[in-house]
Amino acid sequence: MKFTVTRNSLLSELNLVQGVIDKKNTASIFSNILIEAVGDHLDITATDGEVTICCGCSAAVTAEGATTIAARRFFDIVRLLPENSELELSLLENSWVELRSGNSHYKIVAIPKDDFPVIPDAAPTVAIVPGNLLEGMIQRTMFAITQDDSRYSLNGALFVLQSDTVQMVATDGHRLALVGKSMEVPGIEEEIRALVPRKTLMEILKFVSGQDIMIEFGRDSNHLFFSAGNKRLVSRVLAGQFPNYELVIPKDNDKLIVVGTKAFGDAIRRAAVMSDEKLKSIKLSFRTGELELSAANTDAGEAREVMPIEFEGEKLNIGFNSQYLLDFIGACGVDSVSIAIKDSNTQGLFMPINVDNFDYKYVAMPMNT
Repeated sequence: MKFTVTRNSLLSELNLVQGVIDKKNTASIFSNILIEAVGDHLDITATDGEVTICCGCSAAVTAEGATTIAARRFFDIVRLLPENSELELSLLENSWVELRSGNSHYKIVAIPKDDFPVIPDAAPTVAIVPGNLLEGMIQRTMFAITQDDSRYSLNGALFVLQSDTVQMVATDGHRLALVGKSMEVPGIEEEIRALVPRKTLMEILKFVSGQDIMIEFGRDSNHLFFSAGNKRLVSRVLAGQFPNYELVIPKDNDKLIVVGTKAFGDAIRRAAVMSDEKLKSIKLSFRTGELELSAANTDAGEAREVMPIEFEGEKLNIGFNSQYLLDFIGACGVDSVSIAIKDSNTQGLFMPINVDNFDYKYVAMPMNT
């Protein structure tokens, strides 16, 4: 194998796969990437056994072939080369790789291609969705995924495809984020549900990265496939049963409050300075035209914030985890949000106001304060 490639184009692809590399075990084949020189193209594959990314770039191939090389070391070498330079890579007979670029010369240990895991063949495409839609849905739900690895079926988000709707939902048992978009999804005849792992969602965000692209989605019994152009992401499906999230969304919260997003977030941050560091609880006291936010810590003191709101009714107190509220505020991206409350013991329903591109609901369980 021998090829020449530009440093900038190769670096872009190597950067894309870094999040997949298994960094805990430097001796593992999972810390290597597979590079294959074929025709006029260089194909790059990285996997940790759960998530796989396949990408590549144009190259001047003198001799076709394939091998695997330490991903992080290769990335660092290419990153440190001068911009717009070219590099030549050759596979030597002793399974080492030789890399030359200008006055730089490296010899790197390689592992034969046969030792690299077999990557599943792509399943037929069942739906095509805009990349920016997928990106927006992940950004509005991923923070609600549980941090408890033992709750396996909650370690990702539920992706739901119907002929006229795309939805994504995540929960950790204390809060739930649901985002949907009404749109025609060609080829969908019956509902498709897939549990997408957190790491896969993170890699999809890099995959899309604000580009105006369409993502082809397919699945088989064990894998999910996301592809765009010459880039492909393969993920194992999370096992387990996702909760019936529709039962969690309150239907009769009859007290409606409207607050300015920035003012609400700023008030929460100031009051939360005095909240318990572990529980992060904050008390919201709603009364006509006004919201009082308070937090107390027996070892530190207390804080109180008052802000104007749109609300008419009797006083109502309810407690929430302050970080849960800030996560929602940071994700909704609007000037004002509505809060629907029933009483101090029922979960609150939060929704952005005047949003055309998404139907976004956020549910947070109340806390004792």
